[in-house]
Amino acid sequence: MEIIEAINSRYSVRAFKPDPVPRHVLEELLTVSQRSPSWANTQTWEFTVVGGSVMDDLRKALADRAFAQDARNADIPYPEWTGKYRERRSRNGYRLYEHMGIAREDVEKQLDWFVSMYRFFDAPNAIYIYTERDISDWAIMNVGLMAQTISLAALHYGLGSIMLAAGVSYPDTVRQKLDIPESKQILISIAIGYPDADARVNKFRTERAPLSELCSWHGF
Repeated sequence: MEIIEAINSRYSVRAFKPDPVPRHVLEELLTVSQRSPSWANTQTWEFTVVGGSVMDDLRKALADRAFAQDARNADIPYPEWTGKYRERRSRNGYRLYEHMGIAREDVEKQLDWFVSMYRFFDAPNAIYIYTERDISDWAIMNVGLMAQTISLAALHYGLGSIMLAAGVSYPDTVRQKLDIPESKQILISIAIGYPDADARVNKFRTERAPLSELCSWHGF
């Protein structure tokens, strides 16, 4: 797949087939993704890849905490978006609910949808990316670049993905289930698997702001 085609066709997958991704495919995907750029080639990322019964156990543990509405305590605090950023987030949420036929007053369906994020949308596999604590804010930038590289490279293998803050919202549970030490800062989880192309939710696409709102030009 050509890179521009991959960028234009990538979307956040929210419904997956149950088929697990073979380990050798995930190994090749991560090996290729290690070509991702980082500050002075510091490569400040580490991975834990989850599948099988461990994935089932983790999915249930996180979903139970979300359903109980336990306070989230991610290693990177959740942002408080304001202004146009809050507007973009809200509009995306309203559009998604409308697409899925979830009414604003239907609290039960909204809770079910909220909890589904913590179930990784039933993806068969997940990739956790983390780094050492307190080394540099640029380490987080590096991990962001890596996550994007994984999401694009996944398309080559017929895979879909979605980056999920939900998966890192309860780091104590994640550490317990995956044996990730406290010295690591858990940054992002990526649900990954084969997309269910027929699922209604996978027809949804987010909007993008026009370039004219985001870019200034000098010397042209």
